[in-house]
Amino acid sequence: MEQNSELNPELFEMVRTGKLTSAKIVALIFLKNLIDQYSSKPFLENEKLEEIKQKFGVYPDIMTWGDYFQTEIASKYFDQSDEKFQVIIDTIRFDLISAYLIFQGKPDNFTDRIRTEALIAKSIDSYLWSFENEENIHLEILLDYFENLGLAERPLPISEKIWYESFDLKNLVQAVV
Repeated sequence: MEQNSELNPELFEMVRTGKLTSAKIVALIFLKNLIDQYSSKPFLENEKLEEIKQKFGVYPDIMTWGDYFQTEIASKYFDQSDEKFQVIIDTIRFDLISAYLIFQGKPDNFTDRIRTEALIAKSIDSYLWSFENEENIHLEILLDYFENLGLAERPLPISEKIWYESFDLKNLVQAVV
């Protein structure tokens, strides 16, 4: 099963109906390639892929983590401006690098504490969340990225670290507002 670095076929109808601009398509292709570069774990195990092929006669269109992120982001945010859409892509990129930097080499008790604190925060009604509660839930999302994508298995490219260190969170917040 060869990985494709193009737009996922699941999104062709959105392109045909004008829901995805050329800027969004370029951003989505970038996102897919980035996620597939980072991930070392499969989105679907080979056994599951073969089971799907047996049942339906073809492999699914969403086969990699890059495919998954590409189709999810396109489906959820197609109605955003090109600028806000790019901010979403940059935020995911920033979060992937953050996940790597936060969790790489950390012991199990550190990640267990993250999960526990997020579980406690989730037990509180979201309108009562403190900043700390929101941060605990965000850390759990980053931990999920780290574990599910297998980020520990690949080194962080120097170019990504340079991009990360030059990333301007202030401009990100202003662009979203």
